[in-house]
Amino acid sequence: MHQTFYIDVDEEVNSVIGRIRKSNAKYNILVVAQGALLMQSSVSLKLIKKESDILDKKVMIVTKDDRAAIIAKKIGFPVRRSLDEVKEISANPVLKKPDIQIGREAVNENKVNAKPDSDEISNKRNRLTNLGADSFIATNGIIKKNNLVENNRSSFLKNNLDDSNREKVVVKNNNLLESQNDGFKDLFTEFPEPIVTEKKQKTSNKNMLKFLWFFVAIIMLLILGIAAYFFLPSAEISVFPLKRDENISLKLNISEDDNVVDPQGNTINLRGKIIEDEGILSLTFDATGQKGGSDQKAKGTITIYNEFSETSQVLVATTRLLSDNDKLFRLLNTVTVPGMTIVDGKVEPGKIEAEIIADESGTDFNIKEATLAIPGFKGSAKYDKFYAKLTQETKGGGSSGGDLKMVSRSDIESAKFKTENQLKNQLKDSIKNKSGEENILLDNALIYEVTDFSVFPEESSVTESFEYQVKIKVKSIVFSSGDLDEKITTFINSSVIKKEVPLKLISFSKNYGNADINFAKGTINMEINVNAKLRSQIDADKISNSLAGKSRDEMSGIISNYPQISKAEAIISPSFISNSFPKYPSKIKVIISDN
Repeated sequence: MHQTFYIDVDEEVNSVIGRIRKSNAKYNILVVAQGALLMQSSVSLKLIKKESDILDKKVMIVTKDDRAAIIAKKIGFPVRRSLDEVKEISANPVLKKPDIQIGREAVNENKVNAKPDSDEISNKRNRLTNLGADSFIATNGIIKKNNLVENNRSSFLKNNLDDSNREKVVVKNNNLLESQNDGFKDLFTEFPEPIVTEKKQKTSNKNMLKFLWFFVAIIMLLILGIAAYFFLPSAEISVFPLKRDENISLKLNISEDDNVVDPQGNTINLRGKIIEDEGILSLTFDATGQKGGSDQKAKGTITIYNEFSETSQVLVATTRLLSDNDKLFRLLNTVTVPGMTIVDGKVEPGKIEAEIIADESGTDFNIKEATLAIPGFKGSAKYDKFYAKLTQETKGGGSSGGDLKMVSRSDIESAKFKTENQLKNQLKDSIKNKSGEENILLDNALIYEVTDFSVFPEESSVTESFEYQVKIKVKSIVFSSGDLDEKITTFINSSVIKKEVPLKLISFSKNYGNADINFAKGTINMEINVNAKLRSQIDADKISNSLAGKSRDEMSGIISNYPQISKAEAIISPSFISNSFPKYPSKIKVIISDN
C-alpha cells in the first residue's frame, strides 16, 4: 500500500509531518510543487526523514526542482521527477475506486435518499481517475494538490452518508494507485541518483569551471603577491655629497723662452707667444678755431678735369692751382682725378670736385669765375690736359668782416687722441683674432708704438674741417688657456685635496692680478687667485649594496659610515608593501644630488 500527498508552495513542515502520521500506508509519496517552501531548507527535510523513520514509513519525494532533488537525495529520500516515472517503475499501477463497506441499512438508505447530480458524479470520477497526474485539473478549476485526497474523500462521505452511519464506514484502501506486483517495495528501498538533465550537467560543468578559474586566480594572486614582495618594491635615495670651496693664491710666470721649468711650490710656469701687428687710420674732424675776417684767406670749390689719359691722377693736399688772373690757390684735401672715359663713342674727361683756399689773405682772392692751371705740371704734356674751373666763387678773403674757421692746436690734440684710440682698439681685436680662442690676451699685455702721423691742412689753416692720419705698431704676449687650466688642476689635485675624504674638483674660476710685463724679454710675471669648488666622490653601487634588504631605521647607521656624504633622503615604494629597502641592489636607485 502507498499514499500520495500533494505539497503546496506554502505548506509548512508540521503540516506535512502530520499528514504522514495520519497515513495508513507504509509507503508515502510527497509530490512537491516547484519552488515549495518545504524544499528551501535541509532542516525541514531532515525533520520529515526523522519522523518517517520513527513511524517506520517510507517516504519518496517527487519534484522537478534539481537543486531540491540533490538536497533530498543527500538526506536519504528516494527522488523522482514525476509520478509518471513512479508508475513506470512500479510496473503499470492500476487505478482502483475506493471500496467502502458500510452497514446494510445505511447502504439501502443511501441508495434510496442519495440522488447525486450526474455532473458531480462525473467530476468525482474524473478527479479519482486523474489523481496524481501532472495535468490534474478539476472541471471547475485548479484544485490544491496537498488537499486533493482529503477533499475528495470528505466530499464522497458527506454526499453518501449521514451522521449516524459515518462511524460505520471502513475504508479498505485509501490508495489511489495500487500495483499488482511488489514494485513499490523495490522503489522505496532503492535510492537511485537524482536524474541529471543535460542542462544540469552543463550547469555543473560551468560551476566546476568557475571553481577551477577561482582556484587558479587565488594561486596567481599568491604568486603575484610573493613576486611583488621580492621584485616590486623599489627605492630611490638622494645622496648629498660633501662640498667645499678653496681659495688658492698662485704665481704665474710666462716666458717666450723655450726652457720652461716645472712649477715649484705655488708657482706655475707657462710658455708665452709674441704676436705683432701694424695699422694706419685717417679720420676727418671739424675745425673749431676762430680767425678774424680782415686777414682771412678766400675759399671756394673747383672741378678738376683729366683729358690726359684713362689713368687716374692723385693730387695731394696743398697742390697749387693758378688762376688766369694770376691768383694762387691750394687744394685743401688730397683727391684722385679719374681717367678719361668713352661714352657713346665720345671721349669724356675724368673730373672731380675739390675745395681750394687762397695762398694769401685779402679781398683780391674773392673771385666769381676763373680757369686754373696746375703749375706743377708746367713743362710736361699734363700741363694743358689737367685744368680746373671755379664752380663756386671764392669768398671770405680780406676784409670780409666775419670770423672764419681754422685748425687750432686743441683740434689737432683731440684728433690725435681719437684717431690713435680707435686704431689701437682695431689692432687689439686683430691680435685676439690672430691668437685664437685657445690663448689668453691680457688687457695690459700689449704695447703700442706710433710710427707716423700727419695733419692737413696744418695748424692755423682756415678751413671747415681737417684730416688727421696716424700709423701704429703693436706687440703682445699671449699664453695658452688650456695649459694654464691643466696646471692649476694638477696643483689642486696634488696639493689641496686631502686623501682621507675623497674629493673631486668640480670647477674653478681665475682672477688675474697686476702683471709685470717685459716686452724686451718677452715675459709676464703676475699673481693669480683661484676659487676652486670641490665635491666628495661617492660610489653609488657601494651604497645600494650596503642598503639592500635593510630597514629604513638602519639607513642612518649605514650612511654614517660614509664621511663623504653630508645627508641622504630615501623614498621606498610602494610603502604599503614594505618599509625596507629591496633585497636586490639593482632595485635601489642612488641619485647624486648637486644641490
